[in-house]
Amino acid sequence: MRPDQREAILHLLKLDPALPEHGLASEGVPFVGDGVRRQRISYAVPGGKRLTAWILRPATGNGPWPGVLALHPHGDRFHLGGDEVAGQCGQREHHYGLALAAKGFVVLCPDLPCFGNQQAPPGMPDGRLWEQHCLSRALAHGRSLLAETLDQLRCAVAALIDFEKTADFQVAVIGYGMGARTAAWLAFVDSRVSAVWMHAGLGQQRILLDQGRLLPRHNLLPGLLALGLDQADLVADILPRPVGISFGKGDRIATGEAVAPLLKALNDRAAQIEKTRIAIWEGDYDHRFPIEVQARIADQLHAWMG
Repeated sequence: MRPDQREAILHLLKLDPALPEHGLASEGVPFVGDGVRRQRISYAVPGGKRLTAWILRPATGNGPWPGVLALHPHGDRFHLGGDEVAGQCGQREHHYGLALAAKGFVVLCPDLPCFGNQQAPPGMPDGRLWEQHCLSRALAHGRSLLAETLDQLRCAVAALIDFEKTADFQVAVIGYGMGARTAAWLAFVDSRVSAVWMHAGLGQQRILLDQGRLLPRHNLLPGLLALGLDQADLVADILPRPVGISFGKGDRIATGEAVAPLLKALNDRAAQIEKTRIAIWEGDYDHRFPIEVQARIADQLHAWMG
């Protein structure tokens, strides 16, 4: 991506230039189970708010451990959010934050806007209607729900970097579905992200729209396609930092037709760089996140961040 194209995207995003100090604080009493120590924490985000999230680390040892920000999928499961990734509820295949902590990482599992502790307050529409409301409010102020999400996550990155057990100030980001696309955006705007892994969610927006598919509201940037840019340009621009992509060949949400040009752009960009660290894994499954794939990802992230 050319410098002028990057500047054009950042101009459209309108990220907050003055984020608050994160003010990381512990909330409640930690507990241990399944080889993982869980602690509820809070941190400041724009708008005078504090968000809470789970932070997980191995139950034994003194660290330090490499840090991972684990971003949850959508699936209209607004009541779950980061709690599911942290292994507190939901499907076992979505407990990848817990799985990473058990494999030797310190993992922060935030709620994205409209999910978990960011669901609608009393008296407001909930679920998808609250998500539509938040998108409408952002657009009415000349912003996007994507920008608000990224501002919150940049605060989460700062909090995780300053956590006492994070090794060498290294933070990777992993996401699944909506979380995968959000992970790509976060790595694009935040150079503190040292590696990124995206599972089952990436695809060219133009192709998905032509297929009649609805794009997640959290990942929409008005005007991106008008610049002649798409998801592939963002992912390729993350290089030379390590980039991992995994997906199922039977995925009907991020279809093979939408994924193919993204992989080509990434490989074309890699050919222009002397040393790159890329992993692209296609599996015989659909939109799921198989537990065995999670284990391989943990090993790969260790290799990249060790």
